[in-house]
Amino acid sequence: MAFTVHQGRVLRDGVPFTALGVNYHPSQAGCRLWSEWNPQVVKEDFRRMAADGLNTVRLFLFWRDFMPRPDDVDEEALARLEWAVAAADEAGLACVLSLLTIWMNGQLLEVPWRAGRSPWRDPELLRAEEMYVRAVARVVRPHDNVLALDLGDELWNIDMAEARRLSRDDVAVWQRRLADAIRQEAPGILVTQADDASGVFGPEPYGSDNGAALDLVGVHGFPPWAPVPIPSTMSYEATNLVPFLARFASAHGTAMVDELGSYGVDERTAAAYLGATAASLLAGGAAGALVWCWQDLASRDEPYRERPQERRAGLHHLDGTPKPAMHTLRKVVRAADDLALRRAPASTLLYLPERVRGRGHSYLDGPGSVPATFQAYLMLKRAHLDFDLVTGEPPERAYLVCPAPTRLTLTDIERLTAFADRGGTVYLSLGDHLHAFPGPEFVGAELVDYELDPVGKSALRWDGGTWPLDWTTATVRPTTLRATTARVLATYPDNSPALLEHRVGAGKVLFSNAPTEQQSARPGALTGAPWEEFHRRLARRAGVAPLLDGLPPDVEIVSGTGRGGPRTVLINHGRHPVRLEHGDEPGRSTELAAKEWTVIAPEEAEGAPR
Repeated sequence: MAFTVHQGRVLRDGVPFTALGVNYHPSQAGCRLWSEWNPQVVKEDFRRMAADGLNTVRLFLFWRDFMPRPDDVDEEALARLEWAVAAADEAGLACVLSLLTIWMNGQLLEVPWRAGRSPWRDPELLRAEEMYVRAVARVVRPHDNVLALDLGDELWNIDMAEARRLSRDDVAVWQRRLADAIRQEAPGILVTQADDASGVFGPEPYGSDNGAALDLVGVHGFPPWAPVPIPSTMSYEATNLVPFLARFASAHGTAMVDELGSYGVDERTAAAYLGATAASLLAGGAAGALVWCWQDLASRDEPYRERPQERRAGLHHLDGTPKPAMHTLRKVVRAADDLALRRAPASTLLYLPERVRGRGHSYLDGPGSVPATFQAYLMLKRAHLDFDLVTGEPPERAYLVCPAPTRLTLTDIERLTAFADRGGTVYLSLGDHLHAFPGPEFVGAELVDYELDPVGKSALRWDGGTWPLDWTTATVRPTTLRATTARVLATYPDNSPALLEHRVGAGKVLFSNAPTEQQSARPGALTGAPWEEFHRRLARRAGVAPLLDGLPPDVEIVSGTGRGGPRTVLINHGRHPVRLEHGDEPGRSTELAAKEWTVIAPEEAEGAPR
């Protein structure tokens, strides 16, 4: 096969390949693509995609069309699939093929003979699934434009109750069985699994951190359905959501954003959202993005009778004319070589504990800490601190951030201690005083007790700065610390310690019991106080400086090497325009509209905006 994965990137014939394309249903046929087959329409749509500069199309293989009976795969459907893959190749498009498609737009397009049985544990279904994926792999094997086979889009929604009963090993074994079957028929083909945001934020056994058998980690999310509060589609949080999902997935493999788009907004908002989000996720290292979806749908069949508004999410109107979001996507495509940066290792690490997604359902188990990790991600971005997300043993860097974990295992504590012992600085905030307090020997303080009433702890005061605290949206209980060997850096209004500094080996630990990263449930918590300055102060104690001083917090900065050499990407994630002054050229400035982005080459870097 032409596609390979190397160091978190997709290569095609050894050359970096950034997948930029769309999810596709023909407008008239919709989800009946394979049963109401119209090759002329498909071919023309592929031609239009390529003319717009796109290089990838995702096709959904509805399992009921390809396997109407449990003991054989429909030859006519396979022939139509092979024709579609060849037509895409002729147009210059790579293909992502989603195999076990039952769930679509909130409805089950059911395989009639499944009869409610588990897709992951029922022996007969497992045999049928393997027969099916082998048949598809054999058909596409001669075609070198197949980027990946997706085991199935959000397929856990086929039976969520059963999916949650699975163990992580159950999921891993199921993925390995089908991935191995595919590779036996088509050696070298890439395999992925497309998951929604629950595969990052939720405690379920499937997700970005449980895909050892996969070549690509498929992720996607939409602001209205985010597991964390997103104030609006035009908010700072919204256009950072999918880039965060991709960065989280990248800590576990090569991330591919398999769906990207917005719902419930006007065309101008949809375009603005798409531009900032796509630029950010590509600059952050995602292998590509496939927009939802190609064109508004005229189909009136399922699933659109139940959810007719799903028909309005296209990049083109029903008559084929492009919406503003299509113009935005073209701009992203033209700049892809500059946006797809190869970043140098950052001096700061954002650490993902072993139980960051939760796991466990006893009274001892609280929620996971991914929402706090997302909040820390946003704060570090606003502070313009470059960082890498890391899981497992942290590499040697200057500074490690571990935000509000709700559980620290002994392995986590050993890793954090070793990082400090080697001379690094660890910032740890408390996410659960029972299961995430690492001990007095690590933080230089004892927990006195907890109090449900946060009286006296309404703010964190540090060296002339004050940061308000809202305990009502936090899961951690207010606690009182007694410093033993640590130095007190910040206090609450009741004068008890709120931030400590403690020497550990050759390094140090900065520890806070404030709900700094657990306030995300309150709209305005992120931007209502200068949390970026709080994190800059912490970083300075680790000897780490921002990428650039003086940038507005809403502007993301990413520096690295693109296809054409060193590049810096600036993205305004805010809902208002910003003016960036050129430091070495008085009177010269650059204005970025809401959600606008730009790329700066080295020759433009002197006097760059700040």
